[in-house]
Amino acid sequence: MRKHNYFHTGISVLLILSSILSGCGIKNSMEESESGTNEQTISQQALNPTVSIDYQADPEDFSLILKDGDNQIAVSGQSPNRTVSDFRESDTETFWRYPEEQISVSIKPQDNYLSVTITSEADDDNEFSWPNISADTYYIPFGEGKRIPADDLIWQNYLNDQEFSVLEQLSMPFWITEAGDYSVLFIMENPYRTQLNFSANPDIAFSVSHEYPQIDDVKENRFRIYLTNSNPVSAAKLYRSYVNERGNFKTLEQKAAENPDIRKLYGAPFIYLWGDFVLSADNINWPAFRNSLSSPVMEYLLSFSEEAENGSEFRNVTEEIKKQDYVDVYQKNIICGYISQVLKRDDFWDESIFTSDNSLKELMPDGYENLNQSEKIQINKQALAESLPNVFQDAGQWMNASTVDLLQSMQENGIDRAWIGLNSWEQAYAKPELIETAQNQGYLIASYDSYHSIHEPGKEQWITAEFTDKSLYEEASVTNKNGEKAAGFQNVGRKLNPVYSLPAVEERMETIMANQLPFNSWFIDCDATGEIYDDYTPGHITTQEEDLAARLERMAYIRDQYHMVIGSEGGNDFAASTIAYAHGIELKSFSWMDEDMKSNKDSEFYIGNYYNPSGGVAAHFSKVIPLKEKYDTIFVDPRYDVPLYKLVYNDSVITAAHWDWSTFRIQGAAQDRMVREVLYNVPPLWHLDDAEWEKYKSAIADHYSVWSDFSRQAVLLEMTDFEYVTPEGSVQKTVYGSELSAVANYSDSVYQYEDSEIPAHSVLIINGRENKIYTPTAD
Repeated sequence: MRKHNYFHTGISVLLILSSILSGCGIKNSMEESESGTNEQTISQQALNPTVSIDYQADPEDFSLILKDGDNQIAVSGQSPNRTVSDFRESDTETFWRYPEEQISVSIKPQDNYLSVTITSEADDDNEFSWPNISADTYYIPFGEGKRIPADDLIWQNYLNDQEFSVLEQLSMPFWITEAGDYSVLFIMENPYRTQLNFSANPDIAFSVSHEYPQIDDVKENRFRIYLTNSNPVSAAKLYRSYVNERGNFKTLEQKAAENPDIRKLYGAPFIYLWGDFVLSADNINWPAFRNSLSSPVMEYLLSFSEEAENGSEFRNVTEEIKKQDYVDVYQKNIICGYISQVLKRDDFWDESIFTSDNSLKELMPDGYENLNQSEKIQINKQALAESLPNVFQDAGQWMNASTVDLLQSMQENGIDRAWIGLNSWEQAYAKPELIETAQNQGYLIASYDSYHSIHEPGKEQWITAEFTDKSLYEEASVTNKNGEKAAGFQNVGRKLNPVYSLPAVEERMETIMANQLPFNSWFIDCDATGEIYDDYTPGHITTQEEDLAARLERMAYIRDQYHMVIGSEGGNDFAASTIAYAHGIELKSFSWMDEDMKSNKDSEFYIGNYYNPSGGVAAHFSKVIPLKEKYDTIFVDPRYDVPLYKLVYNDSVITAAHWDWSTFRIQGAAQDRMVREVLYNVPPLWHLDDAEWEKYKSAIADHYSVWSDFSRQAVLLEMTDFEYVTPEGSVQKTVYGSELSAVANYSDSVYQYEDSEIPAHSVLIINGRENKIYTPTAD
């Protein structure tokens, strides 16, 4: 049978060509563009009359072409020839089988797209690869979105031989290619176990492979293929319509109708507040401390040193300072760190030691053992302070500088709303006044939490990997297909199967909330990243679909049971209707890709240690570092950005950078990142203690005064348009609704936009008829 006999022609699909009005839409990258304003929104744009086009499919090599008149648009390139059987066609479907691979293919024209369904007819595991994609330019939702020229050398080097999981690496399961005057949008309706397999020979191309495991009853892999005008805006809007069609779209205001605290996110920066110690060096009178080392209370403190993590260092330091007439910074840090550990112990209180004031007993009428964890720490703090009043400041003042005083200073500097994140709920146990102050100031305040990793009982390295139910490690951890346990974060411990996690979630949250700390937000790490698993553990085999559903269920449980404003790392769109905010969409974690960033402490690119000896912001989050050119191009350079996620979800999910990459983090990039925060309506992200606040206070206050006002309006609106005002992307424009827009100039020279001169590295904000120029300062 000759190949051309398999060609299918003559069945029409509908071509969607959005009628882009004057000044609206992305400009062709090869054209010089004219600046202009747009008074229309996407929803007001009329569609051109539908154009009848034909598709041409060759079953032997599974190439697929769309034809609009004399124009032919290659949707998928050729694959190796296969044996074909059962070929048939009608006005509504083209169908065939690949009997050797136990695969069937169905192509059906729908109202405005072509539907391609690839079904495995095997009972056992199966796999199939299609389509093969080649284009001059790709728009792919890597995080917020990237415009990738196929001939770009840095992108070629990065993508060549890469295999990307769709659910994990793409924030939304689609891609867009440019094809002359058209764009082709591919939506993957079943993105589980689907990979993009990149090559660069020399230009970038990729194939798509899909696994059909025996354990999953779903044997269909479905694609929607849309043809639209040559810009990603129309394609992103088609995807937004697709999400709505499936009933998965929920605006922030719809979410706020269920929890009004979500409105506190509007115009709120994301701030991680650090302070791991229970007391700081400023809370201690050091000469008096040296003179009291032989007191019974100090001897009691020392008695815990055999069990404490830095107990031996504490013993050595106390011996050293007995011979000194001073206490140096290193010694102060060791002492504060050790005392902070000891004060968190359940067995610290001893009535025979702390006899100075009977008022303590009045604070625990039912006995110390019946107090919650936070109450015990407050008793321990007060007992120590009152026993050595000449040594320790009043316990109620401990850590004020980096907690309540810092929040009050933020308020005084005009920051009237913020999301405050804590590294652990233990920070709140030690300083409950912090939570109360944040609440009173109208802020959201959350703790970091995670149920992704589980460590061997008795060997837990961090608090979120420790669970009361010790059987979970053996009975509810993930087993790969090869029979090996999936390793936890940083290869420590194992991955916890979410399907069996909910009782542990309920138990942990009940314990935390029993401390009566008024958290109003919660951050659950990893659950919206798409890092999901098939679990082959005998007795509880579960699929990726079940894994993902369980992650959404536990986030929804915390959200609804405790009236929390919920966020997660990643923010991939399968979680968009569940969460209100996400960290990582705008700039993902990437330091692990490079040895100099990850582990070479002598390199200028080293991201920094996780530990701060003074208990404040660790260098890992505060150290300002340069980037190598390839990482700057791939992850930071705004010329490659395209706001695909915002075009779909701007009014549904508030997205920020991964916590590794705060606004001031990258050397030489802070000003452009602040410009981008306005242009793309992205909250700034800062890591603060009292020292970092003093360092950046002026820049933070200035940026907040502009960004927050813009964002409070933008977050309620759909991003209706985007434009590369200059072809290479150094000047870009976004539109929210019909009257709010921003034009960013990332270049090193002034740009004339209509009647406005936009200085270098600045943004023009257009709000109706009112124009405002904003030039951020990073210092």
